[in-house]
Amino acid sequence: MNQRPPLRRLILLAALTFTPSLAACGRVPGQFEIINDQVPVAGATGCMVPVNPILYQGVGRLDLSIVQGDADTAYLFFPLVQNNLPSATGGAEDTNEIQLSGFNVDITSLAGTTPATDSVLAGNSSLAHFRAAWSGGIRSGGGQVNAIVEAIPVALATQLLADGGVATAPTATLNLRVAAIGTTVGGTDIQSDPFDFPLEICAGCLVANIQACPYMSAPANPGNPCNPAQDDFVDCCTNNGALVCPPPVAAQ
Repeated sequence: MNQRPPLRRLILLAALTFTPSLAACGRVPGQFEIINDQVPVAGATGCMVPVNPILYQGVGRLDLSIVQGDADTAYLFFPLVQNNLPSATGGAEDTNEIQLSGFNVDITSLAGTTPATDSVLAGNSSLAHFRAAWSGGIRSGGGQVNAIVEAIPVALATQLLADGGVATAPTATLNLRVAAIGTTVGGTDIQSDPFDFPLEICAGCLVANIQACPYMSAPANPGNPCNPAQDDFVDCCTNNGALVCPPPVAAQ
């Protein structure tokens, strides 16, 4: 019996204090940050990403064999973004509210990758280093908002599967470096502290069970509610040799 990958942990966050100090490009560490990668849930209308600072995922897993060519993305990252700029007082306008415009994403090798994997990343700079658009407002003084970032392009996942020397077991790990970007209401451009997220990649490690399509009853492993190719075990079926995950279920 397959067990769920031990990727998620309930972690109580202690209150953090910091002394601001100037960093490169004038960024002050701790003023604007990504707290963690949130855990999505299945809602009535599909994928939902709640704001829950104490429930997060510390490492991701992407099964390249499950990624469909017509998918919007191969892997989704769910950042919880926090604005620690000083809040307005006395009913004044919150000029430190941040209006998000997107996320910078940089994908590099972290551990266990092969020369072939590194070659794919080096030869596809525009797929490994890009900006993903997003919008939303974050109040100052500790305001939080969650987002959904299309972090691994399908074209990059396809090339990693074909030419990256990826094994069935998740032995290779990429690093997703993600930074939120935006502008304060007062007109200051701002970028968050970079957030590094380890992502294991494999070819078949999340496939739990395979049968012919369709299934006669609901699968025991429905997969991640936002993207079947990531993080959770999923049952699949074959249709003319093609893998379908999760499987369609025959009408009763």
